[in-house]
Amino acid sequence: MGGSGAKEQGGIYRGLKILELGAGAAGPVATRYFAEQGATVLRIESAKRPDFLRLLHVTASNRDEPGILDKAPMFALLNPEKLSITLDMKKPEAVALVKRLARWCDVVSENFAPGVMERWGLAYESLRAEREDLIMVSGCLFGQTGPQKSYPGFGGQGAAIAGFNHLTGDPRREAHGPYATITDSLAPRYVAVAIAAALLERRHSGRGQYIDLSQIETGVYSLSQAVVRYSANGEIETRRENRDEFAAPHGVYPCSGDDRWIAIAVLDECAWDALVGVMGEPDWTGSPRFMDAGARIANQGELDEKLAAWSAGFDAYELMERLQAAGVEAGVVQNDADLLRDPQLAHREHFVRLEHPSLGELAFERSGFRIAGSEGTYTRPAPLMGEHNREILGGVLGLSSAEIDALVDAEVVV
Repeated sequence: MGGSGAKEQGGIYRGLKILELGAGAAGPVATRYFAEQGATVLRIESAKRPDFLRLLHVTASNRDEPGILDKAPMFALLNPEKLSITLDMKKPEAVALVKRLARWCDVVSENFAPGVMERWGLAYESLRAEREDLIMVSGCLFGQTGPQKSYPGFGGQGAAIAGFNHLTGDPRREAHGPYATITDSLAPRYVAVAIAAALLERRHSGRGQYIDLSQIETGVYSLSQAVVRYSANGEIETRRENRDEFAAPHGVYPCSGDDRWIAIAVLDECAWDALVGVMGEPDWTGSPRFMDAGARIANQGELDEKLAAWSAGFDAYELMERLQAAGVEAGVVQNDADLLRDPQLAHREHFVRLEHPSLGELAFERSGFRIAGSEGTYTRPAPLMGEHNREILGGVLGLSSAEIDALVDAEVVV
């Protein structure tokens, strides 16, 4: 079900089968790397207790609208190329079906709070009894062990606990979290690499693996420079806005138009001389207050004011091109509309436009890597709720239509 320009699905993971349980972003983003590269990713969902991303747009006024759970853009954009079946995991018959699917799949990925899979009887040891070489990854906020393992947090808490909020914002004001749920964005990258490593190890040894991933720890690891500095000399880094401790100017400056900005970074004297040249060598640039990096850092407030007064007279893209041509690091602060028409992203086919049956045409993002000879892509949008119930239960598990109907009547399939 592809829109115009859809490609045939390829990729290095064709034939790989992943069973996905969980909700939100961290789990689905991890498995979509494999879906983009040809893997079959099957989501276990429930209409009785849907993924909260399917509920983001549901209100009191539209909650009874038919098919409302299929009209959430966030869910759709995070789950292209996947399949969906709906089971009520409180029913033992549903648990039995998942165990049968564990024999079919290569990888089970889940991001529930610790204890959920165990209560269902779906802990790794139970699933491994169905398939000895099964790989399973659990990717919750704190990991599967430790005194805080049961805390069912989200990325907002994760960013604060891991240290991102302390480093983000104006040093004269309270801490600000980075945009969105950053640990939900970081952790899937680690999950995907860990799955790939386990698959490679299984190829050599024939053994499965259980991977216990802590989203908090991936966040801390991503801030290793700050941790190393404290470990080495007791220094606690703190917020410095867009500034850099070794370079000036280094910040975001206004341009003409509504909410238009440009990022400029001058890392050495050659770049400073180039910037001065682009500005037309105004008199103030010859002041001893700006004669070298140390002086510019010491007078960064005044420097930023003068640079902002100059940059405000230019179109952001025009100024970016002039600065880059002169050897100055500069980039437009792009918004979402800019990204969708960015020529570099278009050249690399970062966005794949596909027709979603409930939402119309959407721009689905590909990952940032390309594998020569096997680039992979998306050929279909995210699944509707339970769209593949009969395809999986009948085609994969071999149930008859009558058996599937009985499961529907018993509200095992919901």
